[in-house]
Amino acid sequence: MTKLSRRNFLKTLGGVVVVGSLAACNGGGSGDGPDTTTSAFGTPEEAEAAKAEIRKAIRLIFDRTYICEQIAQADQIPASTFVCQGVGEPDGSDFMQNAGRGNGTGYYDVSQEALAANFEAAIDVLKKYYSYDEASGMFTDFPTMTYLYNTSESHKAIGEYLQSTLAGIGITMNMENQEWATFLNTRKAGNYSIARNGWIMDYTDPICMLDMWTSGSGNNDVQYGKGAHAGLAMYSIDLTPWGYDTKVENGTWAETFDVLIDTINKCSDQAKRFEMMHLAEDILMETGCLCPIYYYTNPYLLNKDVEGFYVTPLGFAHFEKTTVAGAGDSINVSYGSEPDTLDPALNSAVDGATTLVHTFAGLSKWDLQADGSYAIAPECAQEMVEGVENADGTVTYTYTLRDGLTWSDGQPLTAHDFEFAWKRAASDELGADYGEMYSVIVGYPNDLAVTAIDDKTLEVTSTNLIAYWDELMAFPVFYPVREDVVSNESWATDPATYVCNGPYSISNWDHNSVITLSKRDDYWDAANISMSQINWYLSDDHNTNLANWENGDWHFIDEIPTNEMARVKEQYADQYVVAPYAGTYYVCWNVNTEILPA
Repeated sequence: MTKLSRRNFLKTLGGVVVVGSLAACNGGGSGDGPDTTTSAFGTPEEAEAAKAEIRKAIRLIFDRTYICEQIAQADQIPASTFVCQGVGEPDGSDFMQNAGRGNGTGYYDVSQEALAANFEAAIDVLKKYYSYDEASGMFTDFPTMTYLYNTSESHKAIGEYLQSTLAGIGITMNMENQEWATFLNTRKAGNYSIARNGWIMDYTDPICMLDMWTSGSGNNDVQYGKGAHAGLAMYSIDLTPWGYDTKVENGTWAETFDVLIDTINKCSDQAKRFEMMHLAEDILMETGCLCPIYYYTNPYLLNKDVEGFYVTPLGFAHFEKTTVAGAGDSINVSYGSEPDTLDPALNSAVDGATTLVHTFAGLSKWDLQADGSYAIAPECAQEMVEGVENADGTVTYTYTLRDGLTWSDGQPLTAHDFEFAWKRAASDELGADYGEMYSVIVGYPNDLAVTAIDDKTLEVTSTNLIAYWDELMAFPVFYPVREDVVSNESWATDPATYVCNGPYSISNWDHNSVITLSKRDDYWDAANISMSQINWYLSDDHNTNLANWENGDWHFIDEIPTNEMARVKEQYADQYVVAPYAGTYYVCWNVNTEILPA
């Protein structure tokens, strides 16, 4: 099926079915609930369709070029899709270029030339629902919102721009700041109306940015299929064009989007997979709950005396092979504030994952190649193996672990540790944000088809051929943990109980100040680990971080104050680096937030 035929199909069936006429939904009342009570906006489904139209209109108002060039100033690219650019299709084209309207402009034109038309179109939509004073150009009855963001000058500056832009048409949006760990938990719990958000890919396949929105996903901050939204029967999918006997009209989110993602995950035909992934993004963008701002870049300052540093496109910084002025004694870096957790199964942040790639090791890893590219290489596994397809279409992988693998307390690492860790991370009981990444394994979530045949042999069976399987094996949620260690619920907060299997162990943790990582001499690849100690300073005060870098106390920082960006670029041109980053910075709405006029 070609892109054009898929677009015609979607246009005809409407990936999202709106119940009733929006033109008739022009009055007061909320109607936001799981029952079928009608209001001035019709049924709850009609009210939600109205809210979706409002959210889509508001996202047209923002000047993304201004945000990128005048606020963020780190060479970001204005975004018009949720799935980021640089993700390839089977035919070699870019997924982003084929998304939305299929003409390279995504779901709407974010160019400067389109600003005026976008603004006019947004105002016309909003006039259908809210009182508008033509003389002042202001809406007078849009409910007050609160914008949630985490501590960061750049996040604050972007929020203030959004606030000012909305104020210009009479919409009041207050600002609320929370420190990182609290912010993550607040957003995850859905205790917000509109929030700053961002997603960095865990592996370079579009499903990574799509399956997070299923109703049961721990990363579903929008609350799709949760609360009042769970009972709304207003979505439709028809997968018969791709050879599936699946057609749902006026179904809930769980009955449609969840089913679509499950079908994609079990599909081995790459052409069909990508077509259906475009449909999934279409459905997400039609809700208006996702407002892409820009595609990430990864700017950082690296002291000129540092060699051997690299950062992957997923944002994980690597210091294990660095030297400072030719010496490998210690390096001082800052990569965020106090982590919410350093349990590989429970971490959901890039800064935490960057620590984990130093303290833990999976079957595979991202490795820097001689030509500067990145590739998956074996780590705990002796080699990356090809899966064997079974008669039922499932695929079995059999890994042999390297000799001499040990935990940081000296005990041997075995295949049984991998089996335990994977079953724990996938289980409903743990409720890990990334647990759903195990859905590609037979028996997910509570009877995972992974078995330690013996101490060195691990066998796992996937639901089908997974194109990004080797990348999954490198992701922190697939790292091993030991059963006797994690039985202590606070194991991952104290160096005395933090038992890990990577090139470093935690020798000291002064909470909210610094984590000290020390090289493990008994690590299997210790001979190739050049840095003996990494001092991980925990700070989200970007001005302080920059001062510490400029005076030479710190060798690496990854956040630069917005008001200093122009000076930094000019003054430290040889030490300012912009690395590729596979992700999207966006604003998200809580789908259950009431925005219709009272």
